Amino acid sequence: MPRSVFPLPGVEHGRRLLPAVIEQRAQKPVDPPWISVPVNEEDLSQGYTEISYKQLNNYANHAAHWLSQNLPPTSEPFQRIAYAGPKDLRYPILEVAAAKLQKVFVLPSPMITAEAQRRILEHTNCTVYLRAASMTAFVDSVLSEAPHVQTVTAPDLEQIMQEAEAPPYVYSKTWDEAKDDPWLVFHTSGTTGLPKPVTFTHRMLASSDHAMSLPNLEPNTMQNIAEERWYTPLPSLHFAGTLMSLVMATFFHMTLVMGPSAPPSPDVMADTIRYGRVDGVLFPPVLLEVLCQSPKGLAALRSLKHINYAGAPLSAQVGEQLAPYTHLAPAIGSTEAGIYFTVDRHVSTDWDYVAFQKHAGAVFEPRFDNLHELVLVRQPDCLLQQIFMLYPDRDRFETNDLWVEHPVHKGLWKVVGRCDDYVTLSHGDGLHASSLEPEIEAHPQVQLALIGGPGLSAPVLLVELVPEANGTDRQQLLASLQPYIDRINERCHECVKLSLDRLIIAPQDKSFPRTLKGGAARVKTLKLYEQEISDLFPDAV
Repeated sequence: MPRSVFPLPGVEHGRRLLPAVIEQRAQKPVDPPWISVPVNEEDLSQGYTEISYKQLNNYANHAAHWLSQNLPPTSEPFQRIAYAGPKDLRYPILEVAAAKLQKVFVLPSPMITAEAQRRILEHTNCTVYLRAASMTAFVDSVLSEAPHVQTVTAPDLEQIMQEAEAPPYVYSKTWDEAKDDPWLVFHTSGTTGLPKPVTFTHRMLASSDHAMSLPNLEPNTMQNIAEERWYTPLPSLHFAGTLMSLVMATFFHMTLVMGPSAPPSPDVMADTIRYGRVDGVLFPPVLLEVLCQSPKGLAALRSLKHINYAGAPLSAQVGEQLAPYTHLAPAIGSTEAGIYFTVDRHVSTDWDYVAFQKHAGAVFEPRFDNLHELVLVRQPDCLLQQIFMLYPDRDRFETNDLWVEHPVHKGLWKVVGRCDDYVTLSHGDGLHASSLEPEIEAHPQVQLALIGGPGLSAPVLLVELVPEANGTDRQQLLASLQPYIDRINERCHECVKLSLDRLIIAPQDKSFPRTLKGGAARVKTLKLYEQEISDLFPDAV
């Protein structure tokens, strides 16, 4: 779909309700497919089959019929229902079914702790937990301390993906009637604390659609996604996963290509790209790094039109392997603020820098050294700014993200960490941990690195090794780490330099707690190693 067609003729971009658009597209005799799935998950070379919007709408009607018969009756408007299941199409189908019934679908990740799950249920007033049969033991363990929450076993995928025509459940509300109705609840990753639930209304989920109606809009990601085939391994229980499986697919006629349901291997991801005829991917950086390690994976990535990465920085080494061959760019945003609307740049250098659309209201405020915090400022027409739909009483939102401006090309910015990643030492000086940790993680035997020591006289370095490195001779490992530490120390004041004398190597049975993005959960990890850190400073009061 060329850029010139936006805004689409006869379409009120940003005033469309996603469930209604699905029903409208289901009536079209010719329409791009919703999703493309493998004919045989064990042999992707057999090709893919397409699922239409007519089928999606019918599956959602089957699911709505099942939910109406099996959920506990209530007079409560917008009844909250949590759901946990395997990574399959039940997630987007049940999400659409919930909208048809005006239910609110709560999506706690199985990766967070039982305590965090219970807090999400409590904060959303959710008293019904729908779970697939395979998740029974997991959900029961979560609810062992929440007996007031009722469990319901979800239908099998085959029960709702029936081709027989289901009784229709029509989403009949208008934009003005439904724009502020709650629909989906995702949660933040919990990088610096407990995950926070974020309730999405229909208007919030239409903010990217609204962008297409704005005047003087510069090139953007939506124009790359429109009428293309994209693949992401991110599940629909995450905001980014639903953004791809429902929002981008429905509003911009993108077709989502599905990989097999099992965790993807490099070969499987490469075959998905090849046999699924994929144009673009949205991947976490760790998967790009894995694919680049094999000739087959690297060739598959270089065959793509677009590669977007999200959740963490991408190493320069990987970027240099990809940027000359394909359009490589970061996909930046957050659960609370949604997509950060940036300008699409087709470049082979400085690919990790972005410029913001003027409508985004992005302001960079100095914090320390050359680092700036991204602050979102309310614009006169804030339909693009999801954050002010979530917090209507605010005119500015401090994202807590730290950025650095390009040294030559002003107006280009790169995200480097978080404000709370700054480690302030007892003498008042400090260092920005997350901008330095990737340099330690570049060591081939280091899986994760974390710098801590707030309030102490000197910083502490904690490292978790890759599984293959466990059992390596300690002195040999220290010697190999020293050059990496030296490179960091060349840029640091004497009083904040790292030292092998203040190094903690995680034992195999004490891995770092992880965030949903796969990184180290900073606060939890430092708490876990509190005693080991204290032992390094026996004279500290």
